Amino acid sequence: MGLGDMLGGAMNALGGTDEIMSKISESGIDLASLADLDPEAVTAMLEEKGIDLSMLEGLGLSVEDVIAKVKEQFA
Repeated sequence: MGLGDMLGGAMNALGGTDEIMSKISESGIDLASLADLDPEAVTAMLEEKGIDLSMLEGLGLSVEDVIAKVKEQFA
């Protein structure tokens, strides 16, 4: 099962960004580093790790939502 599948399953099961953040962290990305990046840089970093963000949009989320959650968590 790929990371995109896991993220999709997490969204379907929990319906929130918390599980997505957990999966991103499990992929080796330091979540705190995302808080200081603009959305384009975050998108590039996640895609570099093989995370397909198009499924987030299909679930009504965006990279900006993930960044907002990171900033909330690390504020």
